[in-house]
Amino acid sequence: MSSSPTEFELEGKRFEVKRLGPDEACLSIELLGKAIGPAALALFSGEAVDYGKLFTALLSNASQISALLKLFLPVSKFDRGGNGIMIDLKPFVGEVFAGRVDLMVAFLVHAVRGEHTCFLGGPNVLTALLAQLVGNTSASRTAPTV
Repeated sequence: MSSSPTEFELEGKRFEVKRLGPDEACLSIELLGKAIGPAALALFSGEAVDYGKLFTALLSNASQISALLKLFLPVSKFDRGGNGIMIDLKPFVGEVFAGRVDLMVAFLVHAVRGEHTCFLGGPNVLTALLAQLVGNTSASRTAPTV
């Protein structure tokens, strides 16, 4: 596993996320399971996809999105001024993500992929579900692609 930061761009802003510590990494896997586990079961049960149930499963665990974000904030930076200078994201979280759960999810998809490549690197449930989430997170022209 690489210890170099994960770098990506969302809606014209450049982000950099360093690796979590061991305790935070374990907690992030737990929170990820709580956040998308029920939706993953609904999506990959082998039955016809009921998007209403999938959406309900995601919404009923939306508080986990905030908890996951809080884990990654201390190790995240972004280019606020568009001048190449990376600053801590935490003090500006409200400015960057205010009212934009879709943008938070897109940010977390990249952060989680960078942190948990061992779980997300191959064809598995988490990879497929995250691909579904990224495809539906934002209709903006700069939404991340998989």
